[in-house]
Amino acid sequence: MSDTNNPWQQAEDGWIELVAASEKILAAAKAIQKTERSIDGYNIEKSLNKHKPQLMSEHRDGLKMHRAEHKL
Repeated sequence: MSDTNNPWQQAEDGWIELVAASEKILAAAKAIQKTERSIDGYNIEKSLNKHKPQLMSEHRDGLKMHRAEHKL
Protein backbone atom coordinates (compact mmCIF):
# COMPACT_ATOMS: atom_id res chain seq x y z
CA MET A 1 0.00 0.00 0.00
CA SER A 2 1.32 3.42 -0.92
CA ASP A 3 1.89 6.25 1.51
CA THR A 4 -0.60 8.81 0.15
CA ASN A 5 0.91 11.50 2.38
CA ASN A 6 4.31 11.21 0.68
CA PRO A 7 4.38 13.49 -2.37
CA TRP A 8 7.22 11.45 -3.89
CA GLN A 9 5.07 8.34 -3.68
CA GLN A 10 2.08 10.23 -5.08
CA ALA A 11 4.18 11.28 -8.08
CA GLU A 12 5.45 7.75 -8.63
CA ASP A 13 1.93 6.31 -8.30
CA GLY A 14 0.69 8.87 -10.83
CA TRP A 15 3.38 7.90 -13.35
CA ILE A 16 2.54 4.22 -12.84
CA GLU A 17 -1.15 4.91 -13.48
CA LEU A 18 -0.36 7.06 -16.53
CA VAL A 19 1.86 4.38 -18.07
CA ALA A 20 -0.76 1.71 -17.37
CA ALA A 21 -3.45 3.89 -18.98
CA SER A 22 -1.34 4.39 -22.11
CA GLU A 23 -0.78 0.63 -22.35
CA LYS A 24 -4.53 0.06 -22.01
CA ILE A 25 -5.27 2.62 -24.75
CA LEU A 26 -2.70 1.06 -27.05
CA ALA A 27 -4.13 -2.43 -26.51
CA ALA A 28 -7.60 -1.14 -27.37
CA ALA A 29 -6.28 0.63 -30.48
CA LYS A 30 -4.58 -2.59 -31.64
CA ALA A 31 -7.83 -4.54 -31.13
CA ILE A 32 -9.84 -1.92 -33.05
CA GLN A 33 -7.32 -2.07 -35.89
CA LYS A 34 -8.42 -5.69 -36.47
CA THR A 35 -12.05 -4.67 -37.08
CA GLU A 36 -13.95 -3.03 -39.89
CA ARG A 37 -13.32 0.28 -38.07
CA SER A 38 -9.53 -0.21 -38.28
CA ILE A 39 -8.98 3.44 -39.21
CA ASP A 40 -10.32 4.40 -35.78
CA GLY A 41 -7.73 2.15 -34.15
CA TYR A 42 -4.93 3.75 -36.15
CA ASN A 43 -6.22 7.21 -35.22
CA ILE A 44 -6.31 6.28 -31.53
CA GLU A 45 -2.75 4.94 -31.71
CA LYS A 46 -1.61 8.06 -33.56
CA SER A 47 -3.21 10.29 -30.93
CA LEU A 48 -1.62 8.30 -28.11
CA ASN A 49 1.82 8.47 -29.72
CA LYS A 50 1.61 12.29 -29.68
CA HIS A 51 1.71 12.00 -25.88
CA LYS A 52 4.95 9.98 -25.96
CA PRO A 53 4.15 6.79 -23.98
CA GLN A 54 7.81 5.73 -24.05
CA LEU A 55 8.78 9.03 -22.47
CA MET A 56 6.15 8.46 -19.75
CA SER A 57 7.85 5.17 -18.90
CA GLU A 58 11.25 6.85 -18.81
CA HIS A 59 9.94 9.53 -16.42
CA ARG A 60 8.44 6.85 -14.17
CA ASP A 61 11.69 4.88 -14.11
CA GLY A 62 13.75 8.03 -13.58
CA LEU A 63 11.67 9.11 -10.62
CA LYS A 64 11.90 5.64 -9.11
CA MET A 65 15.70 5.66 -9.44
CA HIS A 66 15.93 9.22 -8.06
CA ARG A 67 13.89 8.20 -5.02
CA ALA A 68 16.07 5.14 -4.41
CA GLU A 69 19.32 7.11 -4.76
CA HIS A 70 18.18 9.83 -2.37
CA LYS A 71 16.10 7.61 -0.06
CA LEU A 72 12.96 9.68 -0.65
